[in-house]
Amino acid sequence: MFQEIPASEKNIVAFKVSGRLSDADYQRFLPRLVTLIHKYGPLSVLIELEDFRGWDLKAAWDDIRFGKEHDNDFRRIAIVGAKPWQKWMTALGRAFMSAEIRYFDRDQQRDAWQWLRENDEDETPASDQSASIPALQPYQHLVAAVDFSPHSEYAVARAVELAGHDDAHLSLLHVVEYIAYPYYDYDTLMTDTYDFVDEERQIKQIADERMHALAAKLDYPKLHHKVLWGEPEHTILSYAEAQNADLVVIGSHGRHGLARLLGSTASAIVKRARRDISVVHLPDA
Repeated sequence: MFQEIPASEKNIVAFKVSGRLSDADYQRFLPRLVTLIHKYGPLSVLIELEDFRGWDLKAAWDDIRFGKEHDNDFRRIAIVGAKPWQKWMTALGRAFMSAEIRYFDRDQQRDAWQWLRENDEDETPASDQSASIPALQPYQHLVAAVDFSPHSEYAVARAVELAGHDDAHLSLLHVVEYIAYPYYDYDTLMTDTYDFVDEERQIKQIADERMHALAAKLDYPKLHHKVLWGEPEHTILSYAEAQNADLVVIGSHGRHGLARLLGSTASAIVKRARRDISVVHLPDA
């Protein structure tokens, strides 16, 4: 499955890739990529691999053929993964495309975005750079993680307050975790995959509806919202990097859903993030 991750720049696009890719996945994905190429010209692309299990044979051919046909339509391609074979796959991709392709481990996600955002101009010489501590700048874009619980709405209220202070953009993000199907890859007698897909679609639809309802309640003019599939920790950090956000707001504490989603997740994000983090201590129920 391909899932687009909104990026702050028009000439950089990002996609999360999960599961085993089929020809049908490519037939839905490639037209979107062609549209972006026609609209913005040569692109830089970030591809984040999460629970990725390779391609079907025809899907692999779709990938190679598209790369050859659009060889001049890509500047740089960053692959973010977590497995040795994915790094090898990146090296193999260089044989089919002339664009710069580089592999990054998950904990190098910010390095991947910085590499894509580099321009062709020379950097300012070190002698011209000030050695003093830079002046504090107002926040321009905040990302707030939510799970629709009352505790979560408290953290969102704090995020609205912080964003309003600097007249910044605010993005609300809800992460829908993948459904695990034990033995599905091995048991040919399992229920038809359509049942699983239909269940996942219903979960995503409910999440989208709740996100729209939450956004409608907030009186803030520069509000955006998104629902993405994935692991909460990695997806929140990935979305913040894609948006080039300068502050992530996340709740901590809670004994229900929030304890699972934002309790341990908040701690993990604080350890891994390389941007400002506001951890909102939520009141007891």
